[in-house]
Amino acid sequence: MIVDETVYDRRDPGFTTRKPAKYFAAEFHVSAALRQLNAEVTSIPATRNLVDTIRAIKQAKPDLVFNLVEHIGGHRTADSIIPAMLEIEGLAYTGATAQALTVARDKHLSKVIVSSVGVPVPKSFVAKPHVTIRAEQCKFPIIVKPLCQDSSEGITARSFSTNLESLRRQLERVFEEFGGPAICEEFVEGREIYVTLSGISRVTIDSVCEMVFPPEGHVKFATQRVKYDEKYRKRNKIHFTSPPQLTSEQTVNLHSVARRAYEALDIASYAKLEFRLRDNKFYFYEANPNTNLSRFSNATDYTRIDYVAFIEKIVRMAMKQHKSRQLA
Repeated sequence: MIVDETVYDRRDPGFTTRKPAKYFAAEFHVSAALRQLNAEVTSIPATRNLVDTIRAIKQAKPDLVFNLVEHIGGHRTADSIIPAMLEIEGLAYTGATAQALTVARDKHLSKVIVSSVGVPVPKSFVAKPHVTIRAEQCKFPIIVKPLCQDSSEGITARSFSTNLESLRRQLERVFEEFGGPAICEEFVEGREIYVTLSGISRVTIDSVCEMVFPPEGHVKFATQRVKYDEKYRKRNKIHFTSPPQLTSEQTVNLHSVARRAYEALDIASYAKLEFRLRDNKFYFYEANPNTNLSRFSNATDYTRIDYVAFIEKIVRMAMKQHKSRQLA
């Protein structure tokens, strides 16, 4: 396994004995599942010294590299470097390609691509530092987000803007914190639905979850705190449910738009897609290839999936993809 440097422990490279940290349990769960599949597991940290990182991987002589990297040196947009390096070295690896990771991370570009196959998306535009935002660009309310961050980073309750003045304030905050650019998305009032999919030529719907917001609550969308602070969710009566209550027609529609979005983005591995449901229409918001593989993930219901079988599927897909690349 190749993992974030922040979770690597050289005393326990197999992630076997130490207690999982609050947000970094996936490495322990994946390694345990791989051992159940009779694999010998060790881990290598993805460091800024890319030469040393790839050298360490090659020295391990792996049959497969299970890619769990989310950032390099704190830079989330650098995660695509890992599959690119592994592909150049001819090493089999799990998860999305460098291209798929890069495209999906760009919240605006991914919407343009998904919209091109007939999937509804919220109206949005990209804002850059020192470029004036005009009133005619805006359809309020608007959510302001960093363009290429992950895990709802930079998204707070203040990201919700109802007028040009508050929009400009939030853009300045994002520019200052993340260096810009930012995406300004139309806020779609509705239900928040998460769909986990996997597959290459045959794509399966593995899990459907809903983040439920109370009608009287002041928070109506997934901020970083909502996603990761359980006490905050309880105080605000926000919870996850799986499967969500959908009509048969809505379920068919959701499965269709999710598959179309997944295939349009050429993910061909596994991912979680985020939608908003309004007036029986599912609006695509973003895609998360190589989604969280912790057994306790809120947005993917692994209690309804045979977790070890799911990890085995990821491994088999990776080996199949590696063979097809070699033949090409």
